[in-house]
Amino acid sequence: MHVVFLTHDYPPFTFGGVGTFVENLARPLSEAGIRTTVLCGYPMQFKPSYRQASAERNEAVDIIRFPYPNLPPRHLFFQLLNFSKLRDTIRKMQADVVHGQGGSTFPAILALRTLAPAVVTFHDSPKSEETLALRSLTRGGSLSDFLTYALGYPLWSSTFRMELRLSKVAVAVSKALRSDLLTEMGKQYSEKLYTIHNGVDTDRLIARYQQFGSTIEERGDTILFAGRLFWRKGIYDLVRIAESLQRKRPNLKLLVHGTGPLLRTITDDIERLGLRNMEIKGFTSPRTLIENMKRSSFILLPSAYEAYPMIILEAMCLGKIPVMYDLPFAREITDNGRYGILATDADDVVKKIGSVIDTGRVESLQKRIREYSLENYNAKKMVHDYLTVYEKASTSFSGTLTAEEK
Repeated sequence: MHVVFLTHDYPPFTFGGVGTFVENLARPLSEAGIRTTVLCGYPMQFKPSYRQASAERNEAVDIIRFPYPNLPPRHLFFQLLNFSKLRDTIRKMQADVVHGQGGSTFPAILALRTLAPAVVTFHDSPKSEETLALRSLTRGGSLSDFLTYALGYPLWSSTFRMELRLSKVAVAVSKALRSDLLTEMGKQYSEKLYTIHNGVDTDRLIARYQQFGSTIEERGDTILFAGRLFWRKGIYDLVRIAESLQRKRPNLKLLVHGTGPLLRTITDDIERLGLRNMEIKGFTSPRTLIENMKRSSFILLPSAYEAYPMIILEAMCLGKIPVMYDLPFAREITDNGRYGILATDADDVVKKIGSVIDTGRVESLQKRIREYSLENYNAKKMVHDYLTVYEKASTSFSGTLTAEEK
């Protein structure tokens, strides 16, 4: 079988998110004996002189990068500017399955659906993003996110709807997301929309983690956040949590990895409030992030909405304690709070972290989380589930469009 991934977003130019998801699936697939190719984007700001497709091979995964302008909407520019190239490349490869990502597969799927069966994985809900973007407008959110997710909702929603309709099989990365998508797109898709949790290439992650050996001490006084600094991620909650920590747990430090539209705002807040326990690291390399993760016992993600965030899964596989608000996605990831901390607000976050530390449960909870995550979030399990989906899509593929697909 030859599986071709389609995504505008793929390492090394990205960190976390969809690019990491594809990487964590493509490499273990190739190790399982499946021929794997990734067709992805190449933001031209990284190499202004670059204009042609570039081919490379990385750990048995063939990667072909197509240039596109590093301007929003990136997923759309990637497809439109490379529409015929993507079609011709997949035709020559004689792919058995094209595995696209939600938001990055339409309109390209129009040219690909007669060449190979399309499987599309969805990583978020346009309606949820729109709702939170509207809510953020009067709560300190950024104009760019309002334009992208609220005013841009018709584009996002119609794109997802077409990808769901034209795919042979579709996948949501969590049960909560599947429910949201069916509510938004229609219950008629319930038979073709499966749930497969994201997985982590644990062998590779642990190897990177162990590179630091004993040179970095694993400590319990550091809390880490990593993600884009925008309203939906709970950026203002980070400040409130740091403020509460400084009053009640002055020995604890909050490290923030990431950048985004609210970077300047929260930097000003840190200075105004005199927060000595919150440090903004900005956009950092994966190596730097893992180095600081090794210093941390807790991984914090106070988001108002997520689907199945890779950063939390990776941290849990390394034995870090996830700290999130008590929301459906968080309950799903932590088995209803058995393998993490679920809180109601900023003060509750600090209270529950403090309780774990004071009762001497940090190491035992870390051990339980690591064991649970290595069993449930190992990419090998994800590979098994996707191979079942690929077989199902291939079995129903004839190259002739159905009435619905037309």
